Amino acid sequence: MNNSLQEKVLKTIENSEFVKHAFPMMSDWGIKDDDTLIHSLGCSYWMELGHHLGFSGVVEVPAPLTYAITSNHDVRSDAVWFDKQTQKPNLVVEFERYSGTNSDQKKLINKVKNLLLAHRRWQLQPKFVVLAYWTNGLKTLPDNKNLKTIFEQGFKLSNGEFVEGCDTRQLLVLNFVFQSDKQGTHRLVDVIKRG
Repeated sequence: MNNSLQEKVLKTIENSEFVKHAFPMMSDWGIKDDDTLIHSLGCSYWMELGHHLGFSGVVEVPAPLTYAITSNHDVRSDAVWFDKQTQKPNLVVEFERYSGTNSDQKKLINKVKNLLLAHRRWQLQPKFVVLAYWTNGLKTLPDNKNLKTIFEQGFKLSNGEFVEGCDTRQLLVLNFVFQSDKQGTHRLVDVIKRG
């Protein structure tokens, strides 16, 4: 499996210069957790990171109906990177909040299922898919092992159709760690590879 793209992504994310240059509001200025503002910035971050690494990054991309077509389950990925020469998708991303609740764990499970279904609908063309979740500090973490198991073993859609699993090396799980001050201003302080 070619992991060179994954290595480029991890290297860029680990270097704080990218976020400081492209999204100073996430690192230096700080942002309030208003409605879906952090989610919007996260989607924009992934689109811009794709551009930075030479891809055409797009947000809110619907996956084609080339797999599990009897289901009308709509899959819209938070970001997709397209190769400028081949026009094929190279990376698919979901970005979600995790605050430690059962409902947040269920959201992450649904995001992993969406990533797997999108990966299948894109005919396994993406080199890998990314589940990026953000937390306020490191108080609690999701069950990353369970998320990987779902990706590996697959799952059934609501109509009973089975979505086949994929190699877990194709799923990159990242924890975007924010810290908030007394005024409720959040700043991205770290990105940690999980699982």
